Parts: sequence; structure tokens; C-alpha cells
Amino acid sequence: MNVQQIQHAMQLLRNVAEVDPNDQISNACASLAYRLEGAGTSVFDMSDNPLDWSEVDQAALKYAISKRNTYKLLPGAKHACIV
Repeated sequence: MNVQQIQHAMQLLRNVAEVDPNDQISNACASLAYRLEGAGTSVFDMSDNPLDWSEVDQAALKYAISKRNTYKLLPGAKHACIV
């Protein structure tokens, strides 16, 4: 993944973390977004290849992508919402 793709993935993950009713899913997405943000500074030494991630992290990203048209951060909004 390039930097732009990672940034887009982080936004999708944050959207899920903010609005998904399932706490386990929300927490997994928040954790992955946080670790991806830290990966830029090599704090967590995370691979930029999702195939190298744990199954939980891969599932969290797939779920966030599947919800990209449902959980959105609208222009001017501070938090994501369900559309």
C-alpha cells in the first residue's frame, strides 16, 4: 500500500470505530487505524502489505472497506455518521 492508500484505509477504519454498534469491531478498527498511523514513524514496525497482517487486522480492513458507503465522514462534520 502506498501512503495515500494507507491514509484512506485509516479514515475508513476510524469511521467504523466511531459508529459501528459492535464494540469488538469498533475496537479492532480503532486499534488498526492507530497502529497504521504509528507505522509512519516505525513505532510499531507494521508492514505496508496487508497480506502480512494478522487475520483480525485483515478482517477489520475488509469490513471497513465494505462499509465505505454506509459509514461516512461528511464534509464539515467532526465525526462519521451512518448514511
